[in-house]
Amino acid sequence: MRGLLTRALAWSAALVGVFLVAGAGCLLVWSAADRAASDDRHDVTTVAAVLAVTTDPDAVRGALARTAAGAEGRLAVHLPDGTTIGVGRGAGDLTYMSTVDDSRAAVEVSSPAPLSADLTIQLAVLLLLALLAFVAALLVGRRALNPVLRALRALADAATDLAHRDGNVRIRVTGPPELTALASAINAAADRTERLLAKEREMIADVSHRLRTPLTALRLDADAIGGGPVADRIRSAVTTLGHDVDRIIESLHPVPASSETGDCDVVEVVKTRMGFWSAHAEDQGRPCEVDLPYEPTPVLLSPDALGAVVDALLENVFHHTPPRSALTVAVVRHAGWITLTVEDGGPGIADPERALHRGSSGGGSTGLGLDIARAAAEATGGTIHVERGRLGGARIRLRLGEANSHHEPAVPRAWRLWRGRA
Repeated sequence: MRGLLTRALAWSAALVGVFLVAGAGCLLVWSAADRAASDDRHDVTTVAAVLAVTTDPDAVRGALARTAAGAEGRLAVHLPDGTTIGVGRGAGDLTYMSTVDDSRAAVEVSSPAPLSADLTIQLAVLLLLALLAFVAALLVGRRALNPVLRALRALADAATDLAHRDGNVRIRVTGPPELTALASAINAAADRTERLLAKEREMIADVSHRLRTPLTALRLDADAIGGGPVADRIRSAVTTLGHDVDRIIESLHPVPASSETGDCDVVEVVKTRMGFWSAHAEDQGRPCEVDLPYEPTPVLLSPDALGAVVDALLENVFHHTPPRSALTVAVVRHAGWITLTVEDGGPGIADPERALHRGSSGGGSTGLGLDIARAAAEATGGTIHVERGRLGGARIRLRLGEANSHHEPAVPRAWRLWRGRA
């Protein structure tokens, strides 16, 4: 682009210089020709004045010598007696005039050389000035184009990074309005693409994880069947399907918090989901305690999004704790926050920090359940706390920002880790 703009600027400056030099040169030549014609007329008038007084050859020859045209050999006088004084070329302009004895004499003036020494110098100076103006125009034009070139380079580099290296890069261009508008359009397209990709991955993740709930139910039912070829085939199919779902989850990249809009009552969602999970807890002989307030607990999450959080946390409990481990679910509303707590009597979480990162939680888990819970908490301005509870196992506390509450955002916003007591 730099070379293209430089060539365009050079061609433009050269074209303007050619027109200016051609016009100025024509004016100089016309002015020199007009001045030479005026001088020749003056010389002819001088000679005519002498002829009006005398036709003496010596006097006329002296008058010719005193004129510029005569000194240059371009002036001649043809006397009435046929004598020619000066250099007569026969191709000059003849001017007839009366002499002292009322005879007719002719003065001949030849045209001067097309390029005199003075005119040549003037044209050379004009060409030199045109060349200097051309160089100055290139330098000034390049300087004026530098902001545009810098903006184009920044735009190209950022677009390259956006396309091949980092999808989170955004273009910041200062320069002409057209380039700024182009950068804004590219940023808007990148934001839209990122949102669409995140939404697609999130949808796949949520659907995949929600499959874990019926898979858990199938696994429990398959375990209750007992032995036999049919029961073994069912258990094998459930295991294979579970592995397939795990591979789908592990292939996904972390996604931002859910962008679903809407609101729901935490108590109502927990009641609905616990109707399903309580039955499975009873089948496994798990003590299950649910503590819910009577007051409304609104949060800015859709019922499906919050239901996915509850299912994710409880599925983790059923999948990673022994069958008869106790389970407690509680909801508390206080000071603009809705706290959802899921606690179990299992072995606990050995590495809470690792557990909060998808794909690396260990223990045969993908980490997606806690990642979904964390994303939901962040979407409301809240936090997730991983600690050891009073039942001896893991306690997951989600602080969700209450809808229409003017509380301050929790700090840190993403999550906190509480190792608790052993």
